[in-house]
Amino acid sequence: MVGRAAPALSGWLGLPFSTWLVVLAYFTLTLGVALSIPFPSQIDELPHLSVIRSQFEHFQLFPEWSSYRQLEVDDLTRWSANPNYINHPSLYYALLAPLMAITASPLPFRIVNVLLSTGALTLIVLSVRRHFVEQAVPITPFAIITACFPKAALVGGMVNNDNLSALAGALLLAGMVGLPGAGWWIMAALAIAGWTKLTAFIALGAVAGTWLGLGWLRGDRRLTDRMILLAAFGILIGLLPYVVTWLRTGHLIWVNADIWRVPLDRRAHYDLAGFAGFFLRALVLKWPAAEGIYPFPLALLTLCLPLVLAAIGLRRPALRSIGLAYAVGLALLFGAHFLFGWRSFQALGDLTIMQVRYYNVLWPGIALAASAALAPLWTRQRWTAWVVLAVGLLPTMLGGMVIAAI
Repeated sequence: MVGRAAPALSGWLGLPFSTWLVVLAYFTLTLGVALSIPFPSQIDELPHLSVIRSQFEHFQLFPEWSSYRQLEVDDLTRWSANPNYINHPSLYYALLAPLMAITASPLPFRIVNVLLSTGALTLIVLSVRRHFVEQAVPITPFAIITACFPKAALVGGMVNNDNLSALAGALLLAGMVGLPGAGWWIMAALAIAGWTKLTAFIALGAVAGTWLGLGWLRGDRRLTDRMILLAAFGILIGLLPYVVTWLRTGHLIWVNADIWRVPLDRRAHYDLAGFAGFFLRALVLKWPAAEGIYPFPLALLTLCLPLVLAAIGLRRPALRSIGLAYAVGLALLFGAHFLFGWRSFQALGDLTIMQVRYYNVLWPGIALAASAALAPLWTRQRWTAWVVLAVGLLPTMLGGMVIAAI
């Protein structure tokens, strides 16, 4: 069922016209966000742009985050007295900083993010199309499901380092499905993830480590194989900013406690079980692009559907190794996310850590297994497959707009 796609592939770069329509629709949505949503959005845009400005004025490979401030909203060339709370490594900000020499307007920075996000989707689809034949993974449903991560198109039109994380996720999948120079793709993915965001590094490091480890257990790889060595080198590069932060602060990441600390008289009171219930419910309600748009049961359905499909798709032998690797990555990221949230709640009373967008880097693997589960329906009962895909569209920006119009 799996192998190199047939030489005679329809469409540009081997993708059918319908798949390019999906990519175009995604690009249009992200561009629409960039052009229409007032700056700054509520998803950390001003703090992110402020760090870009800081890196432009004074480049720091390992920033002293506690000294950073936020820009004035009405004059993005002036600094306010408001402290910044961004604590991510410097790569994303340093890459975008040269654009500040041209303009301080947020729109060009948003456009760069549109290109990063759309480029990640395009690379993912091209990689999967090259490796899997249509009968194993129907490419258009795969492109639709991949584009349907609810927060992807929304954040894709904003200034946010999640978009560079998404590109790192695309690079990892490209290496895992065997694009030429696969080891270098994996190394780049892990290095970029580490220098972009800790959640992305944890998730993608777990995926790559599990996938390579399964290959070693099967006897397909030796510990001295070039791909394993390149992946290990990528992890070492990605670890560097957290090692420096650990040596400076005793923690993997710096946290601006003054911003996130809730006064004692305003704190919620949860034991571990109560916090777990709050945590899970919040993730479900935050799943749609427009958070809280659907009642809990419907939001839960739209979240569980792709996960159930992915679990079914794991039964395909050709997908088992990749699918299991992403399952381990999902479990490890969820565990780290919950643990950090619980400790933050205990120490600060903070209940803002429940962010679904952290899981975007793992979505391509889930989409791959889910679309494989849909393959029989796509071949024999296409209308049923379209119904399933329509449910998957409900939590997206497009689905929300359709529901609002109705």
